Amino acid sequence: MKLNNLTLAIGLAVAATSAQAAGPLYTTDGENPQPLKWDTSKGPIPVYTDGGEAFTWNYDGTPFLSIDRANEITAHAFANWSDVPTSTFSAEISGTIEEKLGIADVTGANATEIYTKENGYGFWVLYDTDGSILEEFFGVPKEAVLGIAFPEWTDGNGTIIEATAVMNGWNVWNSDTEGNNVAGVFTHEFGHAINLSHSQVNGSLAYMSYTYNPKYPGVAGCGLDPIHRWDYPAFFGANNASPDIIETMFPFIDHSGQAGAEQSTVEHPDDIAAISNLYPTADYASSTGTITGVLRLKDGKTEYSGINVIARNVNNPIYDAVSDMSGSATQGKLGPDGRFTIRNLTPGEQYVLYLEEITAGGYPTSRTRLVSQAEYWNAAEGTDPLADNACDATPIVAEAGVTKEADFYFNGYEKGVQVTPLVSAFIRDMAKGGKRAAGQAGPTAFLWDDKKGYKVLPPEFVPANGALNRNGQKMLVQKDFTGNGIQEAAIWSEQGVTPLGDLNGNSCGGGSVTGVTATSGWALDDKGETAVGLAYKDLDGDGNCQKSYSGEIVPFIWDEKGGMRELDTEGVDWNRTQFVRAHAISGNGEVVLGSNTHQKAVAWVNDGSMIDLHGAFGAYEAYATSQDGSRVALSTRDGVQLWNPAKGTGADSLTNIGSLRWCADMPFYFFGYNYCQLLTEEEITEAVGPIPMTVFDMSDDGRVAIGRAGNWRMGLAGGLWVEGIGWMEFADFLKKQGVVEMNSLPINNPISISASGTEIVGGLAGIQYSWKVDLDQAYVCNEGVSEQVGFPGGLREAVNAGAEVGRCEFIER
Repeated sequence: MKLNNLTLAIGLAVAATSAQAAGPLYTTDGENPQPLKWDTSKGPIPVYTDGGEAFTWNYDGTPFLSIDRANEITAHAFANWSDVPTSTFSAEISGTIEEKLGIADVTGANATEIYTKENGYGFWVLYDTDGSILEEFFGVPKEAVLGIAFPEWTDGNGTIIEATAVMNGWNVWNSDTEGNNVAGVFTHEFGHAINLSHSQVNGSLAYMSYTYNPKYPGVAGCGLDPIHRWDYPAFFGANNASPDIIETMFPFIDHSGQAGAEQSTVEHPDDIAAISNLYPTADYASSTGTITGVLRLKDGKTEYSGINVIARNVNNPIYDAVSDMSGSATQGKLGPDGRFTIRNLTPGEQYVLYLEEITAGGYPTSRTRLVSQAEYWNAAEGTDPLADNACDATPIVAEAGVTKEADFYFNGYEKGVQVTPLVSAFIRDMAKGGKRAAGQAGPTAFLWDDKKGYKVLPPEFVPANGALNRNGQKMLVQKDFTGNGIQEAAIWSEQGVTPLGDLNGNSCGGGSVTGVTATSGWALDDKGETAVGLAYKDLDGDGNCQKSYSGEIVPFIWDEKGGMRELDTEGVDWNRTQFVRAHAISGNGEVVLGSNTHQKAVAWVNDGSMIDLHGAFGAYEAYATSQDGSRVALSTRDGVQLWNPAKGTGADSLTNIGSLRWCADMPFYFFGYNYCQLLTEEEITEAVGPIPMTVFDMSDDGRVAIGRAGNWRMGLAGGLWVEGIGWMEFADFLKKQGVVEMNSLPINNPISISASGTEIVGGLAGIQYSWKVDLDQAYVCNEGVSEQVGFPGGLREAVNAGAEVGRCEFIER
């Protein structure tokens, strides 16, 4: 069995002064996957090392670290893995590659003599002096990779018989005169060659914890102080980590200083557990304690993989902690697997067990998001957020040779508002039935169906803005139809593709992250028979179609009868206008919304003259409209205004529905200071106006709307508006509904809503992760009793009758 597949290779990639790796732990296939292992009954596994004039060079061409020093570091690394008392693993340098194969120095020019052939039993360690092996054989930049190691051959029965490791001599800091700091890379990479995976216990505390993004040695919010990066100037008395707390197999390493040296030793209980689990001595299990369990969703049945489970000694929480990842034993090969097993616990000591997300790095089991609260395990473990408080922890006493059971259940209610993670990508639009959605993951366009799952469109279809028609059967995309490198807007469906054309004879286009486009589609009507968007023209014949302030970037409308044509822009002063775009359309196709350059909203009714909504009402954005176009949400300096196009642009055509409230819903930050501590909501509003609010979508009747408040400078918050109730900050609404799943990852970017207003999709602004919120039923607190009501009508009626929005138990008094 040959394992030399470069997609499986384990690399340690540099990011600034840190490094990151991908680290699968290989297992056999079949119904009972088993980890690949070396046969340790044959004695120490031989290690063969590379030769050459130096491991790495000085800038002046003289040797910096010698081959002899590299061999000492290699011997040190293998000795650390070999000296674990509860493991049978042993390896030692037995000779050189030159002695075995006749190759005095492995370089990029002859690396195929190692990687494309079975060279013999043992570890083969290559010293890549100039980075040529990495660049010429693996095709990765020497600046970006510190090492690559993996088991390369097995005997076909799960036993490793050959492994390789290439160490990047070029990427060594000139301050590392003895190679002590880069030694951590050696030990880490040889761990992968032994077939150890990555782990996360303390590494995220030491490498990734800052005052603005603190990490905790337990569940945040449960009375713990954060521990910050060891060399970070922490404030307010916070603790700083010591680099000696970092486990060797954490997927990041800073080889510029002491942390790299610390990770060269195998002293952390988590690393000792990792190698002992694979190569246990006869008394390993009987001399240490074990905790095992299953992680399940809030339904109490479905298992969930990819979450980190950590056991920390109550009396020594940092230096005695061991982890496992749910599903690590099967790596997704057998479907959802919530099982975890934590070994190497000190007998007689008490351990608390808790859940956390994997921060970063490659793992054999795909890391997943917490779909509920991070929490401690307790003896009353359950799904009820009130009965199973996330901070309640029941210590488990480790006993030698005894396996204790501790199953986890995510907290959450199965009645009321439900939030479902959809995909690690951007959902852009949802069909009005609430059962289909469209989005993009980089350049890939996809559809989601609540019964059929995901459908990835062929790669020639580039995601535009993910717009769908009412039933979700049609999607706006872009495609290069002629092969000249210029994309054009099109409508994709299972029945075929409809090109929308262009306004320049497919001669040129505007550039964007998706490529060059002659036309870019933004929105579809309900039937999928009318589309609007942005088009490019070459007015001066210079072959350039995106000249600003010239009238070359214009709005288009397309329908099946008339084809593509430019929407009216008569009266636009192109000397002062960068572009005009159409980006939204009512369900009936009669009202089109757009933008004049930036911060100036415009509209067209029945393909008529352009209406200057900025000039008429001071509207700077307009994206959302009811199905019949009778309600259009305008973002203005006075709050959100509902505009009725049928009434023209008179004062009686507007209804002000306000915005979220300063201080009550969002703090007001200016130069880092929260002025809500100094001024009242009214004083701030009088000074700067209401919170800026962009409304993205509306229910068919326009009585429920969603949007995003704030901006990137002051912060962002999602907004939910229900007629008769007003605006509610979305995360606060979910919190009051008892949706504990969203406590740490609120939706601040709700993007699309169903016809009834009972389904919403969205995510975190700028983050490729999307959720679906089902609002068929919600809760109100009526005279101290939580009551379930329908949404939105039942909620509106209950509130108007005096009830509060939310479950009583989750409304702060």
